[in-house]
Amino acid sequence: MLVCIALVLIPGGALAYALGFRRVSVLGLAPVLSLSLVGVAAVGASFVGVGWNIWAVVVLAVVACLVAWLITDFRQKSTNRAGFHRDSWLTLGAMVVGVAAGALLIARRFMQLVGAPDNISQRYDNVFQLNAVRHILDTGDGSTLTLGQMAGGHGLGAVYPAVWHDLAALLVQLTGTPIAVAENAVNMCVAALIWPISIIFLTRVVAGPKPVALMAAGVASAGLVAFPFLLLVWGPLFPNLLSISVVPAALAIVILLCKLSDQRERPLRLWATTVIMIPGLAFSHMSALGALLAFGAPMILWAVGLHVKALAKDKAPIRKYAVVAAASVAGLALGLLLWLRLRPDDYSGWTPHTNVPGAIGEVVANGVMGTEATWVISILAVIGGAVILGKRTHIWWLLSYAVAASLYIADASLDRGFIRTFLTGVWYADTNRVAAYLPIFAVVLAAIGFKRVVEVVLSAVSRLQRNTSWWTKSIALAVVLALFGLLALGTQVGTIRNYIGAQKVFYERDTGSSILSDDEYKLLARIDSEVPANAVIAGNPWNGSGLVYAFADRKVLRYHLSQHGTPAEVLVEEKLNTANSDPAVCNAVRELNVKYVLDFGEQYLLNHPDSKDFGGLQNLAGSGTVELVDQEGAAKLYRVTACW
Repeated sequence: MLVCIALVLIPGGALAYALGFRRVSVLGLAPVLSLSLVGVAAVGASFVGVGWNIWAVVVLAVVACLVAWLITDFRQKSTNRAGFHRDSWLTLGAMVVGVAAGALLIARRFMQLVGAPDNISQRYDNVFQLNAVRHILDTGDGSTLTLGQMAGGHGLGAVYPAVWHDLAALLVQLTGTPIAVAENAVNMCVAALIWPISIIFLTRVVAGPKPVALMAAGVASAGLVAFPFLLLVWGPLFPNLLSISVVPAALAIVILLCKLSDQRERPLRLWATTVIMIPGLAFSHMSALGALLAFGAPMILWAVGLHVKALAKDKAPIRKYAVVAAASVAGLALGLLLWLRLRPDDYSGWTPHTNVPGAIGEVVANGVMGTEATWVISILAVIGGAVILGKRTHIWWLLSYAVAASLYIADASLDRGFIRTFLTGVWYADTNRVAAYLPIFAVVLAAIGFKRVVEVVLSAVSRLQRNTSWWTKSIALAVVLALFGLLALGTQVGTIRNYIGAQKVFYERDTGSSILSDDEYKLLARIDSEVPANAVIAGNPWNGSGLVYAFADRKVLRYHLSQHGTPAEVLVEEKLNTANSDPAVCNAVRELNVKYVLDFGEQYLLNHPDSKDFGGLQNLAGSGTVELVDQEGAAKLYRVTACW
């Protein structure tokens, strides 16, 4: 776990410092910049033919820091020191406390969800995720541009966001930990560390250097189902989990560029950071760029409005208005083009689950996808919204929240069609993915609302105790600590506890929906000593046998459940049990080097119709084409004898 923390903080932290950021900003930007360094290093290493390893990241980080140092003119310390924004040590301390609180609360729930360190999410997408990590380790290629080749992708079909897999592969290389354990370590690091850091940094940029708000954001970051817990279950969508965890930091940069925060940074520094962080978002998951476009648009438009207002106040000539108008039109056109292009092919497999009023209620109550309402954070968020409306200084934040809420409402309630696809096609029109962005706004508003509650309570205490004695200060401190305790308690009981309790079944082994039982785990652990390294193992991927690649480093015919088989592969899968009487089957077996078969029974994921297309791998024991090599309970390993 410590190695994973170092991977996501040290490279990006060093780069943030070289760019001229300090204290809170260094910590807040470290994860998103680290992801960029990892993603670009993986693509670059693949391009020059170097195997994926930690030195690729180290070399790129050193070069990037040097270039950043030169670009931002860091050498001229006497003239640049005044350009460094430094929050107080108290603010940084509050951020660290908030991160620690969020990390502890999230890590506790994460461990309850996952169970054992080597448990895996026994759901559809995880077959690809685990095998993709092994693929990177085997081929030395961790490029986002080629990862999809593992499952037969070519051209654009080979592009798959690989930063999550790159981190897991590095963790296996550096520590020797099994892939399943590395997967959980990366996910815990993302959920319990990167997410609290990013959302607290965003809270600082939006709400200012307010210690109470920053610590409250850390606690609140652990209190919503929609993120990070939903994506640990649904899918599971680990690359999305990673990309969304750093979107708050990216939004913070947009806010700083628009000069909507009290924090001021040099434009060159901010633009350089923007250019650097884009690959980190894209290579983690392209949909993060769509989120940045959608949620950043109100901020940019608000900044344009303020600029026009300033022009009017200064009675600027008409040509300056023309420049703003031309730039705005060009920006809107570019934004629309990117919105339409940075998305997958149209997909309409998911249908709405509620109506418009129901979706609005889910947003307000933070009970997305039919989960229970999260009343504590919801009430605090309403208070925070009221504070913003009262001050009229951060209306743009509410507008950005309105965009996120509208996307969710549209996807959750509208029938499939052009409008729904246009609005949420970036996320496959999958309401779960859209829902995961809502906590970004709810947490910041809740932190602002909590700060207001603390101010009101402390004001009441001060009126009761009209002196400033140590006794009054002690009471005030006790009240603040009690309020934080209530916040933590209110976010961890009820909704979160019930959700984790209900969803942990998807990480358990011996259930009615699992694809790997405890017996199958035990058999997989012996495969590498029983099957030669160059042999290929046939199996029905829908019963989990395809995971032998991730667990034991033995090649299979199908690396993902939706992978299309070649004619030879299909022939083996449909007719292996008739190999003694069909020479064509043996030709395919020898062509593919299939020497073993894993039989993990007939419990198939989702009981999917495609799981029935592997009839040749059933009833093998009496077919005369194989012999039993090993067995653990009902899980069996056979050697193919008919064709060799």
